[in-house]
Amino acid sequence: MDSTGAPMDARRAKDALTAAQAAQAAARAATDRRTRPRGYAVGQALCFAAGFTAMGLADRNPQWGAWLLTGGLLSLAAFFALVWIGAHHGGVTRWFDRRGGAGRLAWRTWLLPLAPIAVSMLAAIPYGTAGWLVAFGLAGGLEHLLRTTGAVTA
Repeated sequence: MDSTGAPMDARRAKDALTAAQAAQAAARAATDRRTRPRGYAVGQALCFAAGFTAMGLADRNPQWGAWLLTGGLLSLAAFFALVWIGAHHGGVTRWFDRRGGAGRLAWRTWLLPLAPIAVSMLAAIPYGTAGWLVAFGLAGGLEHLLRTTGAVTA
């Protein structure tokens, strides 16, 4: 069936599939040609790390707590702004590379993004919530930088 609900013969279905595959190939080529300054990825990673680290340290330093919490929230707002700007800079920010082979398992796509959570949970054991936030900020910022610059693919 086509989008109107009418039945589609084999020739029309093959033409539609060919058109969809051509559009997908053109989109991949455009994404590969698109250049985005490395500053986006570095800025995003630094804002992420600074935001969660400041929020974690806010509880440990009561005299600076309000300033650290405000700075952390502003850093995270800057992170989301940079993600938004980067995603709309000539296309979509590539989070997961879907061009893996047929033997590629879906769970591998989520393995790298879950690493900061695992690291931060381990840091929470001896250091509590502050350790969790600091470790999550640093590990998440590093993971984001590696993934967005293409140094590591999930």
